[in-house]
Amino acid sequence: MKKRVFISRNAADCQEIQAYLPKDIEVITQSLIETTAVPFNKEIPLTDWIFFSSSNGARHFFEQHPIIHHQRFAAIGEATAKAVEEFHQVDFVGNSADITDSAYRFAEALGTETVLFPIAEDSLKHIQSVIPAHQVVDLPVYRTFEKSEGVEACDVYVFSSPSNVRSFFRGNPHSTTAQQPCIAYGKATEEELSKHGVENITIPASLEARSIAYTIIQALQG
Repeated sequence: MKKRVFISRNAADCQEIQAYLPKDIEVITQSLIETTAVPFNKEIPLTDWIFFSSSNGARHFFEQHPIIHHQRFAAIGEATAKAVEEFHQVDFVGNSADITDSAYRFAEALGTETVLFPIAEDSLKHIQSVIPAHQVVDLPVYRTFEKSEGVEACDVYVFSSPSNVRSFFRGNPHSTTAQQPCIAYGKATEEELSKHGVENITIPASLEARSIAYTIIQALQG
């Protein structure tokens, strides 16, 4: 029988992962959140850096055509960096599976310079927490809405954010997912899964497509 994997992202965002998976694995892709833009002044605060903690943040920021000067750009991980690179070169890329490590690495790269964070209205602000407040400017550029939708039963579940976890369990209150292997995109998502009773949780070594695919294969093999 075919093994089934659920990934809480849109199909376009999962193509690279699927390319590394055996063809006999059925992948169900379904984002359980929606985002909408929060308008902001195109004359953004002038800082030395602009740091993106999600591809949604990058998309909603650049789609509003802000005035860019000579800022350097940073991204929480490879997927976010790719979204930013559609518009500008990225000078720092972290490992979004280990946000604490990325936060301290970026703080070291930042030094005494200033940084703008285009964020969601409900951002957890993990990176900002290790940077002196006077060097940080937060700019809400989008808001997130959780969609309570049903998801077919699968052998492994991959969750890309805490909001996707919350939306999943709201839309699937009688799911047996808590007993299934789950893969979390980082510590915050792992913590949200734990709140819902999930015990078998793995965080990939990195959030590159190859690493996620490898983690999925390992989880299916038990």
